[in-house]
Amino acid sequence: MRRSCFNSGWEFSRDDGPFESVIVPHDAMLGNKRSKDAPAQSNSGYYHGASYRYRKVFELDARQAQGALALEFEGIYRDARIQVNGIEVDAPPYGFIPFFIDLEGIARKGTNTIEVACANEEQPDCRWYSGAGLFRPIWLWEGPYEHIEPEGIRITTLSINPTSIRVDVACKGGTPHIQIISPKGVPVAAGMGNSVELEIPDVKLWSAEAPALYRCVVELREAKDPSSALLDAAETSFGIRLLSWSPNGFFVNGNKTLLQGGCIHCDNGILGAASFPESEYRRIRLLKKAGFNAVRIAHNPAPAALLDACDEVGMYVIDEAWDMWFSRKSIGDYSHHFLDWLDYDLTRMASRDYNHPSVIAYSIGNEVADPLLPEGIAIEESMVSLLHSLDETRPVTCGLNLAMLVMERFGSSWYEEGTGVSESAAETDAPKSSLMFNLTAQAMGRGMTLLANVPGADKLVSPGLDALDIAGYNYASARYAIDARKHPDRIIVGSETFPFELPSNWRKCEKIPNLIGDFMWAAWDYLGEAGAGAWAYSAEEAGFSKPWPWLIAGSGALDILGNPNAAAALAGAVWDALDGPSIQVRPVNRMAGRTYKATWRGTDAIPSWSWRGCAGTDTEVEVYDAHAHTIELRRNGGLIGKKRVRGYVARFSLTYEPGILEAISFDERGLEVGRSSLQSARGELKISAKVEGGQKIIAGGIAYVSIDICDKTGCVESNADERICVEVEGGVLLAFGSANPAPTESFLKGAYTTYRGRALAIVYRTEPGVATLTACGETLSPGTVNIDFSK
Repeated sequence: MRRSCFNSGWEFSRDDGPFESVIVPHDAMLGNKRSKDAPAQSNSGYYHGASYRYRKVFELDARQAQGALALEFEGIYRDARIQVNGIEVDAPPYGFIPFFIDLEGIARKGTNTIEVACANEEQPDCRWYSGAGLFRPIWLWEGPYEHIEPEGIRITTLSINPTSIRVDVACKGGTPHIQIISPKGVPVAAGMGNSVELEIPDVKLWSAEAPALYRCVVELREAKDPSSALLDAAETSFGIRLLSWSPNGFFVNGNKTLLQGGCIHCDNGILGAASFPESEYRRIRLLKKAGFNAVRIAHNPAPAALLDACDEVGMYVIDEAWDMWFSRKSIGDYSHHFLDWLDYDLTRMASRDYNHPSVIAYSIGNEVADPLLPEGIAIEESMVSLLHSLDETRPVTCGLNLAMLVMERFGSSWYEEGTGVSESAAETDAPKSSLMFNLTAQAMGRGMTLLANVPGADKLVSPGLDALDIAGYNYASARYAIDARKHPDRIIVGSETFPFELPSNWRKCEKIPNLIGDFMWAAWDYLGEAGAGAWAYSAEEAGFSKPWPWLIAGSGALDILGNPNAAAALAGAVWDALDGPSIQVRPVNRMAGRTYKATWRGTDAIPSWSWRGCAGTDTEVEVYDAHAHTIELRRNGGLIGKKRVRGYVARFSLTYEPGILEAISFDERGLEVGRSSLQSARGELKISAKVEGGQKIIAGGIAYVSIDICDKTGCVESNADERICVEVEGGVLLAFGSANPAPTESFLKGAYTTYRGRALAIVYRTEPGVATLTACGETLSPGTVNIDFSK
């Protein structure tokens, strides 16, 4: 069957209000009210829930109406109800699962109408910002009566020496004729039938380091004769790679591989949870540049475009099904649907993921307490068995918090049902059910990793861990060496860890054979869980649950705009991904008062030495390096000091003076091995609008435009933020905003205050041509840029 985009022509209504045209993917929640009385409080970033309706009128010709016809929704959040021409069709309640609806007998020649209703009114329904509505793409599948089914081509790597693959084709009638196309576009193998084994000559294997993609082209013909009538055609991309795992490690194509991982949520920053291909590609590209080779999708199945990006860029993926099972964490969460839909959800996730070489494991959950119960273990074992039956090529894991399981067993639940208010959240009336875990973790800090070591803990947690192919340890690094000795056959992954513990954790990964990697929380910052990882500068903002108007978690190694900070620099040093010493400066404009640290962030430093009005202020500088023995720091040519590198970082205390800050790295022999510098913005400031590089801008797609406050050389000023208004001619401004952690502005209104000199605009255009963006400030000269959208 042929797939075509079905994203255009939709109208939208919120809470039964008037309909208006929208661009899909569309995050409806991003337009909801934000206020201090939001029921989900900081979990949702103070967004309220709502009900949503979408409708679309579309035309079908006689050929389309009489053939095979289906719609694919990549995700509707949540509890979708769909009608086509007034006839209700079945839809799954889970907001993150892709699904198909068969239009045969429902759609007709001529005019058709589809209506979609969904809601997230019952709040909190998630522990973070979920987004809502038609936030992932929609596709129309059409073909003749005899056709190849959607997702009907499956490619399995059987061996790599010699290289052999199996192609399975699910079709209705006809004979499949199969051709394999190499990464260079050359046919390399062919076969015929519904299940065919093929040898691939001169193979280019797929890995994160060398992401070679092949194409499988299938023609469905009337007979075995290749000249017989063509009934249907389809193709899919795939990578040839073989996974294996054992107590000796995790292997890709026979090569032992350590996962340099980070956890990411579903939202794309100022776009909310709307999933555009350009956004997903950009995020993975920047994470790869920062040194990551793996992401864990927390805590729901990934958007298809993100998996496409991981296939192309080279990024391993642990795709995760849910954040809860049958025991609820939030009042309105998915737990009450879980038992009825778990088989369907896992089947759909595995079917969609099968041909994506980037997906190396399935995760069946995150920090669930259900494995403490006999029925929980039974369900866990059944889910593992189901996934093995659907896909025997990938292991199954689950991110289990060992400390949480210990506390649950001893009667101290981290996720309690009900609507009570915890003492530490009383001032904000935060729901206990969705904050308890994070509040407890904030209070315990590093002690959480030690709680898993109490007497009896191993016996308590082992049934849930040993039901998995790979045991996921959340915040339990203290058990790695212990369990490697106690359970030598257990394969372990650090499925969620503190970023500042990476140097220690990575030494363990390199030393312990059955420890296969580390996934820090979080690789990319996100909306909701507002302030969880952010350092605060007033007593009112201390603690995990930040008050209104906090919006952003503050946990990311890269902020919501994609700018790396000191956590990324540390990871880059540990994984040898830095070009030279990385200079990070604690915010000079925040050094005068007291700082309140957060459990999920080891430092608040960023790569900036431009802080107007702060001359003479004492600050701290951190310099990260993978290979240096000592680092020398100079300010405006004068020596500040020379420090020994410990744990990949050298720290300096000094007074801020504008100019140039330079770091020089030396090895143990005293020889220079690298240098880098930061400088201050000089002279008059202006607004700079610049189309980001590294992206292909096409009509019907989006463009990212950086909006910065900088000097004439492009040096960004971190202490002269200003409210900026953005207008677009010849296109649509989808979103504009900054990484300000506590804004009262909206990403959708075209006016936003920069944060540390930076903001970001996202522009959409349907047809080839030029869109012009103009950014105007209150005191600064405006910035203008033309954006060329190609065919």
